[in-house]
Amino acid sequence: MIFRFGPLTSKWTITFNGGNIEPVPEFDEVVALVDAHAHRDGFLYPPQSRNVVVDPKTGQTLQEIPKTQRPARLFHLPSSHSMDLPDIVTDEPHRESHAFILHLLGYLFGVRLQFGDWYFDDRIPARLYSTHNIDVSHATCTDFLSHCYDIWRGLRAEDRKLLINILAMHCRAPSYLWDWEQFMMEYTVLDGCWNLATSQHGLPANTPHKERINTMCKRFGLRYQDDGRTHIDEIVRLRNDLFHEATWDSSQPGMAVGEGFIETNHLRRLNQRLFPALLGYETGYIRTPWWTIDTRPFD
Repeated sequence: MIFRFGPLTSKWTITFNGGNIEPVPEFDEVVALVDAHAHRDGFLYPPQSRNVVVDPKTGQTLQEIPKTQRPARLFHLPSSHSMDLPDIVTDEPHRESHAFILHLLGYLFGVRLQFGDWYFDDRIPARLYSTHNIDVSHATCTDFLSHCYDIWRGLRAEDRKLLINILAMHCRAPSYLWDWEQFMMEYTVLDGCWNLATSQHGLPANTPHKERINTMCKRFGLRYQDDGRTHIDEIVRLRNDLFHEATWDSSQPGMAVGEGFIETNHLRRLNQRLFPALLGYETGYIRTPWWTIDTRPFD
């Protein structure tokens, strides 16, 4: 079954085990459109919308209603690629198999993607702006999709759904404007990673929050610090204060001037290494420090 999606600015054609992805004929025009409307901060923002009176017979706009202009709550973007999963011959709920590949690509390229006939609901990373600091080759991208799709199809139904959701929310996190909002979403993703780790890899479900990150780092070979106060300690502290006391970095959310935004980015990079680890994909990227901003090879 074939669906269009985007906007992904890589022009690669990717043939993996179980499917094929290729740019649409109007790919260059789609990329030019994203370029033309992207903000200098690297994001594409919702267009302005307004309420109007429409002729029900012709669909013609008769009148604009005053004082109704605002950023669109939902907006549509043209597709850059098509995805064909030939083994999927029925219309799954929410296009489950296609959604997994869609959000897995979004994770890998550090962007946010959507089906061509669905809508976005907030700003998205635009052309040449990735929220994932990696270098990945075409061969590795193909191998990664093949491996992960095969693993995903072998999971229990509830774990397949969980993985789709946490990938989607990870891709959505940069759409939030405040660091505390992004942190809340990324910690929700971390919780989902933990649940998948307990379900698929046998980690003890009753492990306290303060020990979960170190437990996953040890189990999956991620780097972690074990001397003095660490970034993990700070992430757990920020989580407890925000979730239980509505406090962000010792202040009111939106008013903090500390280093909460730094730990938010560290948490995102931690999650980015957990995904291939949870899916059993072997890459040295998993073992690179997640508390640095360096671009790392994914191969």
